[in-house]
Amino acid sequence: MIRGVRFIVLISLIAAAPCGAQDLPDPGRRLSKEEQSADPDKRSAERRSGPFDAPVERPRDARACEGARQNYQMACRAPSSRQSRSMECAEAYALYRQNCP
Repeated sequence: MIRGVRFIVLISLIAAAPCGAQDLPDPGRRLSKEEQSADPDKRSAERRSGPFDAPVERPRDARACEGARQNYQMACRAPSSRQSRSMECAEAYALYRQNCP
């Protein structure tokens, strides 16, 4: 009985496999300009921007930098301590890097 159910499930899975196939473009074919611009998910390289593309130069604030440095030292303590591997230390280091370029 169980052998028959397994056989039916296996046949139905094999029969349903081609239903999920997609009509993909030929990999050797080059796309025309119209076909390239038709896909809204693909953005052109000149419009692409991210947080690491171009750093924004800000004037350095000495008080903010010193406060971030002190916060970093207080949060992380010694380099081999448990606190130096904590999330608080990582956040303090991120603020330090942000305020002291």
